[in-house]
Amino acid sequence: MAEALRNQSPDQTLAESRRRQIFLAACRVLARKSFHEASVKELALEAGIATGSIYLYLHSKDEILVLIAESMVGELVEQLPAIRARSGGDPRRELIEMMSTIIDVIDRYRDAFNVLHHEGRYLERRTEYKQAIVRASDPYRSAVADVLRRGRQAGVIHFFDALSAVHIIHMLCAGWAMHGLSLRGIEKETYKREVTAILEGRFFAPASRNRNGNGAAHR
Repeated sequence: MAEALRNQSPDQTLAESRRRQIFLAACRVLARKSFHEASVKELALEAGIATGSIYLYLHSKDEILVLIAESMVGELVEQLPAIRARSGGDPRRELIEMMSTIIDVIDRYRDAFNVLHHEGRYLERRTEYKQAIVRASDPYRSAVADVLRRGRQAGVIHFFDALSAVHIIHMLCAGWAMHGLSLRGIEKETYKREVTAILEGRFFAPASRNRNGNGAAHR
């Protein structure tokens, strides 16, 4: 990350700094009110940026949702090299720690994540925003898929379909965003332990056998 920042021009560095500023301000505003109640003027005021100037970094209020996705995925991606180094070459350990980190990021920005999850479904009906959301989330989903593939090649992670497995893993992590409702009183580490148990019991268990006695096919 530091190397990337050193290679950026002053304008690029300022733009990234401002977008980070706007993202954090949006998280604070969305913790107080709904996305539709929030205004660009309020976001700009919270970020300490002139209302007119905020449009230098975002073309519309809807782009806040893309920015939330990009920023949260960016925090995870920054940590991936260290996670992989700590895993000691074991994709199972890497996947568990990656999911733990994803839950941490979701917990840090839970209100903004809930807004993204809810509003993003409607935003995806518009082609330009659907493509932007896909681009923003792709590094995250690709990283999970990569660990799964490496685990399958090593014979230690088993699944039937990669896209389905990535989606299921994402939903397990995203479930923590319900913390204020159905998970009231449950500690984050307890939730992580349950997620780990699901991984160990479903993805890390020996490959299931089909009725012909052959190993189940994987895609």
